[in-house]
Amino acid sequence: MKISRIDAYAVTVPIEAPIRHSYGVHLAFTRTIVELHTDEGIVGLAETAASPEQVMSSGGAAIGLNPFDLEVIRQRVSGRFYWSQDPLVAAAVEIACVDIMGKALGEPAYRILGGKVRDGMTVAAYLFYRYASGGQPDVGTPEEMSDHAQSLVDRFGFGTVKLKGGVLDPEMEVRTIERLREDLPEDTKLRFDPNAAWVPATATRYAPRFEAAGLEYYEDPAPGIEGMATVRSRTNLPLATNMCVVDFPQLVPAVRRGAIDVVLSDPWYWGGPTRTRTLAQMCHTLGISMGMHSSIELGIGMAVMAHTGVTIPNLTLAADAHYHHATDDIIAGDMLLPSNGIVTPPEGPGWGVELDPEKVTRYRRLHDEGSYANVYVAADSTAGPDERRPGWRPVMPAW
Repeated sequence: MKISRIDAYAVTVPIEAPIRHSYGVHLAFTRTIVELHTDEGIVGLAETAASPEQVMSSGGAAIGLNPFDLEVIRQRVSGRFYWSQDPLVAAAVEIACVDIMGKALGEPAYRILGGKVRDGMTVAAYLFYRYASGGQPDVGTPEEMSDHAQSLVDRFGFGTVKLKGGVLDPEMEVRTIERLREDLPEDTKLRFDPNAAWVPATATRYAPRFEAAGLEYYEDPAPGIEGMATVRSRTNLPLATNMCVVDFPQLVPAVRRGAIDVVLSDPWYWGGPTRTRTLAQMCHTLGISMGMHSSIELGIGMAVMAHTGVTIPNLTLAADAHYHHATDDIIAGDMLLPSNGIVTPPEGPGWGVELDPEKVTRYRRLHDEGSYANVYVAADSTAGPDERRPGWRPVMPAW
C-alpha cells in the first residue's frame, strides 16, 4: 500500500457565542481537514491547525510511502522531528496514517495505538467569558459564569471545570473562581488558566485565594519556565502548562527547575498520537502528571483525542475540549459530545468517523466567504473586534 495523494482544505464551523481569551476573541472554529489517499482506495482523515498550504507543502513528502511506516514518514515530513517548526503537519499526516491502518485492518485506532486501558476519556468543561450572540447571554461576571457553568454541568455531566482567564481584571477572575466554588457541587474539580497573561507577582498575590478554592491545578499563571518556577516556589498548588513546555527539549529543564507539576499533551502540537504516548512515558519517568490540551477540535480531532487518551495509563486528569462550544460538525452522524463527563472513542475502524459531504461543502463555503476570516482576532480586526476593550492590543503579560 502506498500514499498516492494528499488533499487539504479549511472549514469554519459556528460556535454558540464569541469566546474571549488573552489574545482576542474566537468568533468560530476553523480547522484544516486532511484526506490522505492510498493506491488501494483507503482514505485516512485528519484535522489540524496548520494551513492547507502548509499541509500540502510539507505533507506531500509522504506521497509514495507506506502509511504503516510511521517513523519513515515522520522523518521524511519533518527530518528534525523533535525540534520541528511544523509539528502540526507531521501530526496531521500521522493521524491520517493511523486512520488508514485501522481501516485496512478493520480495527479501531485505539488498538493500533496499543489497546485501551479505560473505556472512555474524562473531559472537562471549558469556560470562557463570552459575548451575547444567537440567543446566548453575556458571560462576563462571576454570577453569569456560575450560571453558564451549571448549565454545562447539567447538560454534559462534567465533574471538572476549567476557567480561561487573562481577560478581565485579575480580581474579577479570582472572584469568578470563588463563586464557582460556592455554587457548583462540592466534588467539582476547578482549574484556572490566565494564559500566561499575569506576571509572577500577580500570580502569587492571588495564589492563597486559589488555594482556599482548592484548585486542582493552576495553569500557566506566568510566562516562561523561570516565571512558572517563581510562582511554584510560592504556592502549594500544582502548576500545569501547555505554554512554557511545548516540545521535548523543554521538558527536563522545566522539571529540574521545579516549574511544573503537569504537562498538557496535545496530539497536534506534540507531533501526533504516537508522540503523545512518548510524552506520557517521559512524564511517568520524570514523576510528573500529564493532562491533555484542547486544540479547538472538531469531530475528527475529538475522536483522535479519545482514541489516544484511552490508551495512556497515566492520563488520569480530565482532558480539555473546546468542542462543546461548537454548534455543528463536519462528521457524519451525531457529534461526539460527552455524557456524564466522558467521551467514548467511536468503535468503527480507524478513528471511527467519516465526513458528511453536505456539511463539508457548507463549512468550506462559510470559510471561503470570509465571514469569519480571522477567528483569532484582536481589537483592530474588522472580522470581529473586541467591543468591550476599545483600543486594546494583546500585549503579554497584561496584568
